[in-house]
Amino acid sequence: MKHIEKKMREEGIHEPLWDKGLGIRINMYAIVIRRQKLAKATIVNDEAILRHARPIDLFLARVMHYTFTITMILAVYGYFAYDLGERAY
Repeated sequence: MKHIEKKMREEGIHEPLWDKGLGIRINMYAIVIRRQKLAKATIVNDEAILRHARPIDLFLARVMHYTFTITMILAVYGYFAYDLGERAY
């Protein structure tokens, strides 16, 4: 993401103003990179992201999405398997 945003800033394209400190744009960039095509309506600059994305960025986007999915599956499993919702400390 740092590489992509640096190249975009050199072109005069700045990061979205709606994402000050939240980091939601990271997921949006990863979605664009994994999809590998422009969307009809988007809140990030798909064309610039795809233009500056490197092959390693595609790998990192996949890793990010896979680890998020695995984490959510484990969290749901842990909630039901260990009944974490009923514990009170």
